[in-house]
Amino acid sequence: MPMDICDDEMVRVVLHMASDVANFGCIPIFVTTSPRVPSEGIEPHVDTETSFRANMSGPDNDEEVLPRTISLQQYYSPIHDNYDNIDDNGVTLQDVGATVFSITTSLEQRYSPYHNNIFRDNDDFHNETEGDNVCAEPSNTTRGGTRFNNDGDDGGAGPSNVPSFQHEDECEDNTLVNNKGNRPIPSMVRSRRRIDPLTSVAPTLPSNMVAPSFVSSCDSDDISVGKLFAEKNEFILQLRKVAFRDKFDFKIARSTTTRFEAHCCSESCKWRIRATRCSNEQNIPWVVKRIDNVHTCHNDVLVDGRHQVRSQVVGHIIAEKYIQDKRIYTPNDIRVDMQQEYGVQLTYQQAYRAREVGLEIVRGNLAESYNLLPKYSHVLTTANEGTVTHLEQDGDGNFLYYFVALGSSIKGFMQYIRPVIAVDGTHLKGLYRGSMFVATCLDGNNQLYPLAIGIMDSENNDAWEWFMMKLHGVIGDRPELVIISDRCTAIRRAVLKVFHNATHGVCFYHVKGNIKSQFRMSKAIWDQFEPAFINAAKAYGHEEFKRQLEGLWMIHSGAADYLENNVGTCNWAMLQFEGRRYSILTTNIAESVNAFMREPRKFPVTHLVDHFRKTLQQWFYDRKIVAESMTTRLTTWADEIVTERRTIAERMIVRPVSPHRFQVIGGGLKEGLVDLQKRTCSCRVFQLDQLVCAHAIAACLTHRVDFINLCLDFYTTESLAMAYAQPVEPVGDVAD
Repeated sequence: MPMDICDDEMVRVVLHMASDVANFGCIPIFVTTSPRVPSEGIEPHVDTETSFRANMSGPDNDEEVLPRTISLQQYYSPIHDNYDNIDDNGVTLQDVGATVFSITTSLEQRYSPYHNNIFRDNDDFHNETEGDNVCAEPSNTTRGGTRFNNDGDDGGAGPSNVPSFQHEDECEDNTLVNNKGNRPIPSMVRSRRRIDPLTSVAPTLPSNMVAPSFVSSCDSDDISVGKLFAEKNEFILQLRKVAFRDKFDFKIARSTTTRFEAHCCSESCKWRIRATRCSNEQNIPWVVKRIDNVHTCHNDVLVDGRHQVRSQVVGHIIAEKYIQDKRIYTPNDIRVDMQQEYGVQLTYQQAYRAREVGLEIVRGNLAESYNLLPKYSHVLTTANEGTVTHLEQDGDGNFLYYFVALGSSIKGFMQYIRPVIAVDGTHLKGLYRGSMFVATCLDGNNQLYPLAIGIMDSENNDAWEWFMMKLHGVIGDRPELVIISDRCTAIRRAVLKVFHNATHGVCFYHVKGNIKSQFRMSKAIWDQFEPAFINAAKAYGHEEFKRQLEGLWMIHSGAADYLENNVGTCNWAMLQFEGRRYSILTTNIAESVNAFMREPRKFPVTHLVDHFRKTLQQWFYDRKIVAESMTTRLTTWADEIVTERRTIAERMIVRPVSPHRFQVIGGGLKEGLVDLQKRTCSCRVFQLDQLVCAHAIAACLTHRVDFINLCLDFYTTESLAMAYAQPVEPVGDVAD
């Protein structure tokens, strides 16, 4: 019941009474203040609205200053637009907790905007409590020397009458009086809307209090009073996400170009939300004006939000699953997660559409991605020095070709990587299809070293020629350059046309596949033919190659004739090859790049290219650290090979022929004639791989020569670290 508070002791009594019932929830305390009754001979002091504002602007640090001339209605009413969600004590709706008692009292009946469950603007006020008469005041009301207008919530329609409460007893000078003692009280300016103090400005439950089971909240950081949204659809989507997550449903009561209202589907629930904007112009944002975010319907009868089960909603919920490019999250995975986390059963079609929405949110639109290529290329070349990009379009401005080679890869390849490039093409899996071309190498530690990629309309003669021209513009006519590919005639034609000083080789693995599909040997014959062909392709010595080739003729003369006369041994056999392949006989390294790009090939083109950049960014960082931590002069891979050959060399016998030439026998290997000055050996391993063979190591051990210095610099740890010295820089967010 109401009680008079005359001194500090009464304040303590009230707080003590409130603490006794705190375990049952939050009890709102409504305080109406009035001027002090002056003592005899003392001039009465009446606090004004101005003094109240002054008190509010600078309370004492030790004790909060409470205004004495503030009424209940002033305490909970906004003043105008700028205070739409702020009461006179500076309490915003964001500061309000979501779980309070649903207390049904005369105060609630008087101040609730949803009396009789009607969601209205409350332009006119009615007597809802006995003894209260309502009258209107002009819209522009002066309070404490400050002029206030209405909240302008109806699309900025302009000022309107602002009603205020006045008691039925009124002085002749329009000064409001109180029933008890007829003491004057200041007039009150009331907003057009009535804010429910029980739902909109209730305090937050302390951590040791538990809300009753019949109260449910949909409070969310994504939707709060004052939150701005660029479009109404964006606001509705966010609202649907909250409803889907919290398992309730809502109905749209009003939706216009300037106003949106929705309420809970349960007829007995008082949950409401309203958002507006002050103009029809497109650049004007929507603002959440009001949320009564406490569900008073029982948990058991709360609807499960099935009206919010839409592909857009589910897609936004699962979008974070696709942040990692390698993550595979199928429609069936979506169905299982939605069932377990939200209790919603989706069809496969719904899950598939939701997956497409989630992918587009994270990776962008497929069509728009092509339009972003020029901007992406500009940022990429600016962030990474030496990077080369090319975009080719047809006469109508449609996409044709795209080429990118990172400056870090170019610099490392030109100085510290073996001059052997494997090229290959593969199909893209996006909506617009196309092909992806790859040019890659091997570093001194036998690891993939991607050089460039291209996005083409298809794998044809013009596309390969364009790609080779751009690649030639990046690396030029490097000495002893070797380009390896499958037997695609378009690639061979483009290499011979563009790279005049390079040598083109064929992947022997693809040749082997062509033989198997063309001649269709029985399993018994193929089991004999395959190892003989592999040994012939990898043979270092002339005698070994000749012996293996004769075996192929004996096993299957038709296939042997195809290899020798149609394909040509100079294209697939390392010994017969005109250049130096460094034991790189296949395009497996290019196929490996296609393999780790398998899932990204479904991405929009800009996201695909950036995935390639992000992969190199991680590789360059990790491998530089590994290279700097190596304790051997040769890379780990090369050092293992040389160490194994040294074990064999220690059992060999060395006989000098001249100061630089030695005859080496034994060790279970064929006799070798080594020339340390020319870095050659009759076994041809030394000159073909540029890595010391067992014969050369034996000669060096006998005559105390450092055989590590005879290895090519490409295999040293120092060159490996320099190949990854220049980091790959990120390009930032797409929005930037």
